Amino acid sequence: MKRPGLAGGRSLATATTVGLAAALALSAAAAAAAPNGTWLSQPQIWYYASRQSLDSVMADIRGSDFKVVFLDVRKVSEAMQQEAAQAARRQGLLPVVWVQSPQYRGLRIEQLVHEARHGDAIQVDDHFFANYSLEDFYRLRRLYPKPIFCSIQPFQASLLPTAGCNQLDVQCYSAPQFQQCLKLADRLGAVVSLSSENTLRYRSQLGERSFNTFLWQGP
Repeated sequence: MKRPGLAGGRSLATATTVGLAAALALSAAAAAAAPNGTWLSQPQIWYYASRQSLDSVMADIRGSDFKVVFLDVRKVSEAMQQEAAQAARRQGLLPVVWVQSPQYRGLRIEQLVHEARHGDAIQVDDHFFANYSLEDFYRLRRLYPKPIFCSIQPFQASLLPTAGCNQLDVQCYSAPQFQQCLKLADRLGAVVSLSSENTLRYRSQLGERSFNTFLWQGP
């Protein structure tokens, strides 16, 4: 004999389960990965500057909850470099000069410092660590008074200085090695950098980790 109220009890239990699942989903969303920084390449800076839309793109970047914008200023005019950095500041972003491919340009450490003159920080990446010594890095640290952002590929962990990086990111750009890269980033206390082409789609797997996006692809 069917007991009265059983079906209703099941409905209540189901509703409770659904409600709990929804609450957990909201909690997970609240604890989602935190945007940290994104890069603007040299052609992107030229594009936005030529259309007088640097303020607009910086507002879009800040609107996506990023805090840092890495700027590739190679062959970018002095005025355009200043304009890009100022637009970032106006939107509450930290403008970091990304010194791209210094080895191909034969840049000395003093020249790296000069290249970063309009930013509020400098970023040296995997190209720097592959081609410059630890002594070079420590010289940069002595000469450059602002924050240094370091970026490496996963196999370069042994090249890192023991001190001097104000922030480190690991380039988790390969889908097959993504989980291993996350473990390395956790071990190093690093931000996870995602490739907009290959690994940005795995953002939901980051938990509460902070992440960068290479490159900025718009909102």
